[in-house]
Amino acid sequence: MKKLLIITASIVVMLSSCKMADVRTDYMHSSPSKDNERKGRQLLEASVEAMGYNALPELDAYEVTAYFDWRLPWSLMPVNSLPGAKRNEIRFRFRPDSFDGQVEYLEGRKKGAVYGLQSWKTYKIKDNSPELRNDKRRSWGLATFHYILESPYRLLNADIITYAGETTFEGTEYDLVFVTWERPEPHKEHDHWLLYINKETKFIDLSNLTIRDFFAPFPPKLAEGTARFIAREKTKSGIYFPSNLVIQLLDPKKEKKHIYRVTFKEYEFNSFDVSDLNPMKDLKRYNDEKPGK
Repeated sequence: MKKLLIITASIVVMLSSCKMADVRTDYMHSSPSKDNERKGRQLLEASVEAMGYNALPELDAYEVTAYFDWRLPWSLMPVNSLPGAKRNEIRFRFRPDSFDGQVEYLEGRKKGAVYGLQSWKTYKIKDNSPELRNDKRRSWGLATFHYILESPYRLLNADIITYAGETTFEGTEYDLVFVTWERPEPHKEHDHWLLYINKETKFIDLSNLTIRDFFAPFPPKLAEGTARFIAREKTKSGIYFPSNLVIQLLDPKKEKKHIYRVTFKEYEFNSFDVSDLNPMKDLKRYNDEKPGK
């Protein structure tokens, strides 16, 4: 109980701040250079190659089973973007380099239910047909986990990619690469990504990022998290997709200090017709983009 009260008090303090989350490093402020842009892109491209993400455009579609394990007190808060998925297996299906995807519930009270996102419209499959839903939670959840899984490759499309210095975290040395869109200063339209690229393996082990468009009201200063890729699995596609992911509040911490853990298993590629992800006809097709951006 004491631990829960301390965590709750800490959250209240952070809620009182209105400053926008900013993951830019001291190095970026003290050592600006055009050469940092070249170095940052080279590091990210080398990481994409090392993890096999260059194969992503060759895929029509893929699917994976996910299991979400939430920790207290977070499991009691209304911050779950996929209601019904806590400690119940779900199956994601995605079209690469887009935001078209589906989630099918494999267990629990929603077993058999299928929700989807197509051209930024959310739907539920009912009687084998899509029924439009105003579902900001699942829309956010589908788009977010889709992007996280493919982020090394898709971040290459960003407007700004720059070397941000180096650091050591838990005894491992990392090059830091900062990624964003439009301008480097914090702004509500686009997120910041700070990638921790393992100097030895070239893998992205951590991503410290902002969360500007959360589905629920959220204090700007608190809108920052870390995705720690605890393990990656070399899949049949040749891509090292995440198999064990933890999500943390704010900057990187010890693995056990997470909000929730996601385990991914049974990746399958081109195992279904990609047209299944586009059940609504005559909608504008979006790839790695959002309406109005």
